[in-house]
Amino acid sequence: MNARLHKEVRGESKIQNRKTKMLTREEPMGWVDADAHVVESPRTWDYLQPAEQKYRPALFDPQDNSGRQHWVIDGKIRGLFRFTFSAEDLAKKSEQLGRNMTTSIETRDVENVGARVRHMDELGIDIQILYPSIFLDQCTERPEVDVALCGAYNRWLANIWRQGKGRLRWMCVLPLLSIPDALDQLRYARENGACGVFMRALEGSRHITDPYFYPLYEQASRLDMAIGLHQANGNWDVVSKLANPDGSR
Repeated sequence: MNARLHKEVRGESKIQNRKTKMLTREEPMGWVDADAHVVESPRTWDYLQPAEQKYRPALFDPQDNSGRQHWVIDGKIRGLFRFTFSAEDLAKKSEQLGRNMTTSIETRDVENVGARVRHMDELGIDIQILYPSIFLDQCTERPEVDVALCGAYNRWLANIWRQGKGRLRWMCVLPLLSIPDALDQLRYARENGACGVFMRALEGSRHITDPYFYPLYEQASRLDMAIGLHQANGNWDVVSKLANPDGSR
């Protein structure tokens, strides 16, 4: 065997040995829940700036036993509804689906970050990537309202991240009706624990491939931020036409 071939085989052997060690290592790998969610509450909007309080969403409860409350934003029912399941409702859901759906309000709303992290420990999850709930639907068609709501949400999640000590990473929500403001909020989010950008396939009247979004993609790439394309729809006309009569999808 010539020297070059011997060297290549010896190198390949070392690679195989490393692979074997990686596959048989005793220490367990960590678990990442890459699509966890937070459920926004009235407290979320405490993070609005003083001048933005006029845009504060309000909850409307139809009292129809649907387990849902609706957000009134800018005088309209907008955004994804808020679930209000009781412990009994969640127990029934768990039985129907064959998996434990029981969670406390304080963990769903992240009112108690410590409780959320303890629940993660119970589930064997090391890190969660937090996605929004209300923003699965379009919340407004006015840029100034978009800037206010996204800013409040991002400040709320930044505070959760700080308390979570690295266990709770998050996808920022950007005011895509105003790209300059979106870029400003992107930088803030990157500095405060966000690991990516939440987006919907349709953002208003634009598809995500529209050149309008190129400045965002370029900045996200520079900041090493992923684009998280979630099952959602940012076009209210499409949602209103395709949703079921009870508002479900």
